[in-house]
Amino acid sequence: MAQSIITEKELRIWSMDRPEINTLVENVRFTPEDIEQAITNVVDYFNILPPPTRHKYTVETFPSRALLALGVWGWLLRGAAIGEASNNLSYNADGTTVNDRDKAEIFATLGKTLWDEFKELSNNIKLTQSINKVYGFHSSEYSSIP
Repeated sequence: MAQSIITEKELRIWSMDRPEINTLVENVRFTPEDIEQAITNVVDYFNILPPPTRHKYTVETFPSRALLALGVWGWLLRGAAIGEASNNLSYNADGTTVNDRDKAEIFATLGKTLWDEFKELSNNIKLTQSINKVYGFHSSEYSSIP
């Protein structure tokens, strides 16, 4: 894969996906391949959002690192929810109930929240780009604020 505008390390820092924090799994939750594929899928999703444009973004030219981070973690957590739900099994032994794969609802909720924010911001960016193509770009008084 080409060099993304955001790195795996930056994504893991943002989401606190580090072995020392993940005490139950004693590792990172998502592999580098999972993250790489999610980056590609999120960029692809952004490109097909309306309104259509001739310019297609790549992992190198995506318009925002923060937006990409939201999309990647929304994508990954929604996928993880599917895995958790399909492997969910409670079992009982000697009066103790154990369910180590009961995170589907949590992952689905977090994933949906991040994905919805990604979609809303993406729609706003695409709309702004479309308007700028029609009417031209006008600078904002906010552009000079550091």
